[in-house]
Amino acid sequence: MTPRLDRQHLLDDPDLRGFELCRALSDRTDEWLTALWDHADGPSRGAALVAVGGYGRAELAPGSDIDVLLLHDPGLDVADLAERFWYPIWDEGLKLGHAVRTVKDTLSLASTDLDTATSVLTVRGLAGDPDLADELADKGLALWQKRSRRWLEQLSATVVSRHERAGEVAFLLEPDLKDGRGGLRDVHAIGWAEKAQANLLPGDEADLDAAYRTLLATRVELHRRTGRPGDRLSLEEQDGVADALGYQDADDLMRDVSTAARAIAWVS
Repeated sequence: MTPRLDRQHLLDDPDLRGFELCRALSDRTDEWLTALWDHADGPSRGAALVAVGGYGRAELAPGSDIDVLLLHDPGLDVADLAERFWYPIWDEGLKLGHAVRTVKDTLSLASTDLDTATSVLTVRGLAGDPDLADELADKGLALWQKRSRRWLEQLSATVVSRHERAGEVAFLLEPDLKDGRGGLRDVHAIGWAEKAQANLLPGDEADLDAAYRTLLATRVELHRRTGRPGDRLSLEEQDGVADALGYQDADDLMRDVSTAARAIAWVS
């Protein structure tokens, strides 16, 4: 019997919030994908399933994509394996970000594409050949650092463009918790810049962590309430999110969201 993903009990647990829920969902998804790999007769050598991006950080919000790569040795035909593996995931109705590549092909793409370059900075092996996962993680980081000046310039430009499009989290009535200035994506960008050997000032890390946890908890409850992905905290959802997080009302929630966003924007 094909393994099924049972995560509803996690989503229904009001005591699981923010990071704790994201980690629990990631762990449950890890177990399921590992079982699917075995069910699909995935090999222990020559091919590997790895998590990248947010899933690689073990940070799955209820509406997050499951971003994975099926890595394989050159010359190894994994077409049948991929078909046996992907279809049960699609049958669960989950949004899957996926690709089938060699390590060399992934690094070649990462040398020119910013999204790929940043996604392989959070590689995490799930099943199959651990050497392939380690190789991609090590070489992906080395490539990022080797081209750090170019990537930091491009990263800076994309951050400015994103801010212009999404606006300021701290000052909007319906902020974009992820892409807005002072949002979650800014913290990701800071982390990528650190891996390119940019340094935070003393105290910045603790401030970022606290602010990030506030915004992440808010985003998680937004997904949980609406049952769909999305990052704009609409006025109609603010009271419900505030109540789920233990705030007195939406004004108290939005005060903390604004404070967190200002802290992130300052460090950024």
